[in-house]
Parts: sequence; structure tokens; C-alpha cells
Amino acid sequence: MISNRIVLLSKLGIIKTAFWGMMLAVLTTGCHDRSNQSNQTVTTVEEDTVSLVTPDSLTSEMSEEAERGVVLNQVKNIYRLLRAEYMIRGGSYENELFDKVFCSKSWNNLLMTVRYKEEQTGTLFFEIDHWSMTRYSGTLPSFDEFEVEYVDLLSPVKRASVAFTVYEDDTYTPARVDLVYEDGRWVIDNFHNLKYMIDVRSAMWNYVAHPYII
Repeated sequence: MISNRIVLLSKLGIIKTAFWGMMLAVLTTGCHDRSNQSNQTVTTVEEDTVSLVTPDSLTSEMSEEAERGVVLNQVKNIYRLLRAEYMIRGGSYENELFDKVFCSKSWNNLLMTVRYKEEQTGTLFFEIDHWSMTRYSGTLPSFDEFEVEYVDLLSPVKRASVAFTVYEDDTYTPARVDLVYEDGRWVIDNFHNLKYMIDVRSAMWNYVAHPYII
């Protein structure tokens, strides 16, 4: 009888050991599964976050960089044509056709107002060529070191600024043009002489308001 009990208890011990071994295996597997699922979830969230943020950021940066190239080429081409015209004429001279073709409607309207005031008052506003920042002396200026300083593509009216240097004989003048996007292309809306801190558009408005003040 005693021997039978011993055998029965041994069998029960083996069964309990096997049972707890199986439970431990199940629990361990469950933990690993939950850990893997958690890692997969974190990875998925990170991947989703990258996919949502990075393309928009890259697209915006690429769009602005591409537009900077367009603006720079536009200004370079305008001044390349201007210099070619100066070479034909033997130096800088007044040429309103460049304003008509390459400047904004707002600029041309203001220019016509200035011309009207000049005629009515017998005064002269443009004593220098606002394109080359030089006097009409017959010298041949050159233009170099073009650099886009500013581009705004988010405002209702797109705007940009390009700085460059005007070289004339043994002198040079830092300059800048402001541009607006109008009728599908970039056009010049203002000229700045950075050597003497002259804002040409502001000076034109001042002249229109006070005809005898240059």
C-alpha cells in the first residue's frame, strides 16, 4: 500500500512539473509576442511619422530651391541683354523699353506718373540710369556676383530679391532688385542703390508728391 502511494505521488509530481513547465512556456511566449508587437507598433509609428513629415518638408525645400534658380536666371538674363544693348549703344543710356518688358505693371504706372510730373514741372528725376546705377556718361558697366537674397512663395503675391554688383571703370556699386511674380513670370518691381542707400521706388513716390524735390 505504501509503495503504491509513493508511486502515485511521484506521478503527481511529474504531472505538476510538466504542467508548470507548459505554463511557463506559454507565459514566456506571450511576453515575447507582446514585446515583438510593441516593437513593431513603435517601428510602425516612427515609419509613419517619417513618411508624413519628411516628404512635405523636402517638397517645400525643393520647391523654394528650384524657384530660387528661376529667379536668379531671370535676373541674369535681363542684365545680360541690358549689357548687350549698352555695347551696341556704346554705354548706358535711358531705355524705357526695358522697363516696359521686364518690370511690373505697378512700376510702369509709377514711371509714367514720374514722366508726366517731369514734363509738367520742367524738373528732372532720373539723373542716373536706375538699371545700371550709373550716370549717362557713355561708359560701359558690367554686372556680376548675382545672388538671391530672399524668396517668398507663401504670400498671395510671390516676391524675391536679388543682389548684384555693378562695375564701372575703377568703381563699383552694390545693388539690388526686388521682383514680383506677375502673369506667370518674375518681373522687377524696384531698384536699390546699396552704395548710397537709395530706394528708387520710394524716391519716385516722394518726387510725385513733391515735384521740386529730387
